[in-house]
Amino acid sequence: MNTESLQTENQDQSTLTSLADSGVKIEQTMTTPSRPGKKPRPVWVASGNIYGLEEFFRTIGGRKFRGQWSFFNDPSDDILSELQSHGRKSFAEQMDYLVERKEAKADRYEAYSENATNKANSHHKRADQIMSFIPMGQPILVGHHSEKRHRKDLSRVESSMRQSVEESKKADYFSDKSANLRHDAKHITCSRKFIGNRIADATKDIAKLNRYISLTQNENNKKIYTERLNQAQAKLDFWQNQLKTVEQSQFENPEQVPSPENIKVGDEVYYLGWHPVVRVNKKTVTVSHWHDTPQSRYSLPYTKLQKIRKKS
Repeated sequence: MNTESLQTENQDQSTLTSLADSGVKIEQTMTTPSRPGKKPRPVWVASGNIYGLEEFFRTIGGRKFRGQWSFFNDPSDDILSELQSHGRKSFAEQMDYLVERKEAKADRYEAYSENATNKANSHHKRADQIMSFIPMGQPILVGHHSEKRHRKDLSRVESSMRQSVEESKKADYFSDKSANLRHDAKHITCSRKFIGNRIADATKDIAKLNRYISLTQNENNKKIYTERLNQAQAKLDFWQNQLKTVEQSQFENPEQVPSPENIKVGDEVYYLGWHPVVRVNKKTVTVSHWHDTPQSRYSLPYTKLQKIRKKS
């Protein structure tokens, strides 16, 4: 091995070590083509703590497949340079990027849907134009000089109608995808239920990471867990602030916000209908159907509740 190759190998190893210290792991593997005759090719997979790096991964040609980020060129130097010069995106920046990406994809799918609708209308119009030259109920006159043209026209009508139906289905498909993306984006910014679930997830992650930190004796593992704990706390802070913003916009005054302070036993709360409150807990409220039996009682998180009706 010559000196230049040795220096390159040492430099690559140093880069991988620095990335590992940041919790990012890069592994080289080979693709497994499903198409016959296609040769495998080298691919680099990023795993570990990739928090705040997904937007950057896309800019350097990364693709997310089955939950993993893969690259057809070694991204180690680029990722290390990004971490050293700019660091990771904050969770708020990640959410802004996610919403923008969903909205942009929704716009793109809407354009696809509109284009397919225009094509469907065009094919349908073409079929109508052809049929306008054939008298209603006119049979094919076998042996007549018009037979060949008549059969050809009917074939063109069938083809145009088939293409119109296919384009209509395509338009509905892209329209549904666009609507789902806008629904997801709206949930991030407006849904108390969605935000409440994210708060619960972040709270569980924080408890789990605190437990790991207290149990581990390995300093490197403790460092990695501590960094992830800070990231989980950033998520919790973001969703809690987001919940406050949403509640301020949805409720006219603080007394209408469902919370342990604002709900008393005997009040009624609305979630898919009005329910009487039988117990007020720290994280949930226990409600009952009007035929109050132990079997009919169940708990609801405060973020699922939409209205409060005070006991008269």
